[in-house]
Amino acid sequence: MTTQMVGVASAAIDSDFGPAAWTQLQAGPVLRPEQPWEKKCIEAPSVIRRDDRLYMFYAGGYNNEPQQIGVAVSEDGMTWTRVSKEPLLANGKPGEWNASESGHPGVFGDADGKTWLFFQGNSDKGKTWLLSRIAIEWPEGRPAAGTCGR
Repeated sequence: MTTQMVGVASAAIDSDFGPAAWTQLQAGPVLRPEQPWEKKCIEAPSVIRRDDRLYMFYAGGYNNEPQQIGVAVSEDGMTWTRVSKEPLLANGKPGEWNASESGHPGVFGDADGKTWLFFQGNSDKGKTWLLSRIAIEWPEGRPAAGTCGR
């Protein structure tokens, strides 16, 4: 139990979301760590629908290994393909506010059509935490990191 992966399950919207309400939809993971920067961990998935596709923003690497943020795309929520072999949002360089991690993403589409990615970062191996956001831009229909708004 050293590798963390993302699975897929469903529950009826009118359920109590308790343990008995869930049905696992696939026997194995839908996303497992494969890129060197993901190390042995894929966690904290956050999904947004854009046009006819789903985009999963996820954290690769355990906390402060460093943790970094990647993106995968799917048309059905069951089969996911990484948008890039590199993280969308890497941790910072030594001395920067997010040198230990940029992780635990939360993607949000607002009413005016903008997409925001909220995430946590720190430079001291998790002794303190800062929350930040960046704009996600969609050149040619692919997500790209925009400006930071820490």
